[in-house]
Amino acid sequence: MKNLLTIFSIIAFFYPISAQDFNVSSIREELMENAYAVIRKDEISVEIQSLNKVILTHDFVITVMNKAGDKFAQPHAQYDPDNKISFLEAIYYDENGKTIKKFKSKDFIDQSYITDGQMYTENRVKYLNYSPVQYPYTLHFKSVINLSSTSIVSWNPIWGHNLAIENSSYTLNNLINLKIHSKELNLKEYNIESQSTAQPVIHYELKNVKAMEREELLPLYRDIFPNVEFSALEFVRDGVKGSFSNWEEMGKWYKGLLVSTNDLTPTQKAYFQDLVKDARSDKEKVSILYKHLQNKTRYVGVQLGIGGLKPFPASYVESKGYGDCKALTNYMKSILDAVGIKSYYTIVQAGKREDFYTDFASIAQGNHVILYVPLAEEDIWLETTSQQTAFNYLGRFTDDRNALCIFPEGGKIIRTQKFPTEKNTENTKGNFEILPDGKLKGTISSIYSGIQYDMVYPIKFAGTKEQKRILNNFYENLPNLTILKYNLDNNWDEAVFTVNIDLESQQFAKIFGENMMFNILPAGHSTTNLKKDDNRRHPFEISYGNTDDFDFEIKIPVNYKPEGNFEPVLLESEFGLYQLSVTSQGNNMLKVKRKLIIKNGIYPKEKFNDYVEFRRKISSFDNAKILLEKIN
Repeated sequence: MKNLLTIFSIIAFFYPISAQDFNVSSIREELMENAYAVIRKDEISVEIQSLNKVILTHDFVITVMNKAGDKFAQPHAQYDPDNKISFLEAIYYDENGKTIKKFKSKDFIDQSYITDGQMYTENRVKYLNYSPVQYPYTLHFKSVINLSSTSIVSWNPIWGHNLAIENSSYTLNNLINLKIHSKELNLKEYNIESQSTAQPVIHYELKNVKAMEREELLPLYRDIFPNVEFSALEFVRDGVKGSFSNWEEMGKWYKGLLVSTNDLTPTQKAYFQDLVKDARSDKEKVSILYKHLQNKTRYVGVQLGIGGLKPFPASYVESKGYGDCKALTNYMKSILDAVGIKSYYTIVQAGKREDFYTDFASIAQGNHVILYVPLAEEDIWLETTSQQTAFNYLGRFTDDRNALCIFPEGGKIIRTQKFPTEKNTENTKGNFEILPDGKLKGTISSIYSGIQYDMVYPIKFAGTKEQKRILNNFYENLPNLTILKYNLDNNWDEAVFTVNIDLESQQFAKIFGENMMFNILPAGHSTTNLKKDDNRRHPFEISYGNTDDFDFEIKIPVNYKPEGNFEPVLLESEFGLYQLSVTSQGNNMLKVKRKLIIKNGIYPKEKFNDYVEFRRKISSFDNAKILLEKIN
């Protein structure tokens, strides 16, 4: 009976759909509004035949309205030696449903799927590099992939803006009654019926979703749109069996992957012990050894071994001088073990901040590995793949998110290094003089720390020409800017970056008869491109807060004085604080002080226009002018 069901499902899947179904005129009018493309059908089917045989079927039909919609119609399928493509087909139709072109598997381009930094991977991709010359057109793409691991893909039916959906569905056919956990999010909001993974067959369906226009500061899609993830309690990866039902058990399984990977020789261990023999603290030992790692190794992706999850041993990195995030983290862990410092292999979702679910354990969560070193004096976090990253600094790539730490007793969800608003700072001081012809000359010094350090420290590693280009962009509001000299200081130990510049700006002050006018802030203007949206549909997120303090002294020409008094500005809101003041210090000296605090957080959609207005007011005050009158 099981085989009959499987055969029937394949026959149904490949049964041709009549051309009239692809006529663009059959799309409901409301789905065309703001749509670059309309998904006519997006059917994902997962059939579990055994722990090492899962059939993944994708039947996808999309009508592309204009060139902007081409990005949604990119037929492709990934595979490797253990996951084979058994069927691949793409058919293009014109707006009337007439066939334009048909592609079989042999027509697809086949190449290695190598991403940045990878040297070798068994992953490959088959894709088409084709788009019809006329719009609208419809693509019907079908693929079947035989997976030899117990892999159950997630369902994320909404995955782009300006993309409408006629029908999207997901079917999981659990033929062996495998125990499966699932995590369902945001289904009720879209009238999607919740399913139980205790059933042999579960099914989700979403219909007639209008295209959403792009909304700025949108949180993670998974946090606001329908999302279902699955985890098999028993599984096979590259022929290796495993099982877990929670993070603790999963950590024990991961611990098994690390067995025998710390294989440094006694001589090698003695070398590292000698490196730190004069260190005065464990923190200094970690710093010395991390610097050794950065000087000796580089990141190269080698995606092999138990689904790409098992790290290469420390001896591999020691001999080769390179490795991926798993291998380099394991190498650093082995080095620290050699000098008696405990550290812990930690799996994290890198990129835009995304938490591991505390109540749902799955291998699918996590795409990167870092090292956690809890010392008596403080916690240390190490990014082992970068030769430039500061000591004990994660930055935006992996900061402030739930991650899985592998302890001896098993796995535990912990929070990675966090940079609160008050620590994400830019402190800028400047001393300037405005000459009678309107020219500005002076010095400026800026100190960056926290997440703001992450945004500037790469300048240190750029060439001189690129450094000057970046610095000119920093002060692009200064007309006819000339940077006379500059100095960049990268404090690797403390993750603090300092920029010192001597500069000149021709025509900084505009002369009007006997008077002159100039911008209240010589540098550090805040600008905004945010637009108010009375029809916003989703909350918005300020991912990172910051605290900026600017302090400028500006000497004005003799026989000039400011026209009137500048009233201090104070703006306070739930989003932060803004202060601006200008005071006369005598001797033709003006003192300008400006403070800006922006608070991170997720805010309701109803507050978006308030935030836009707050940023617009800040920009307006930042661009305010001072009028100087000539004293007769």
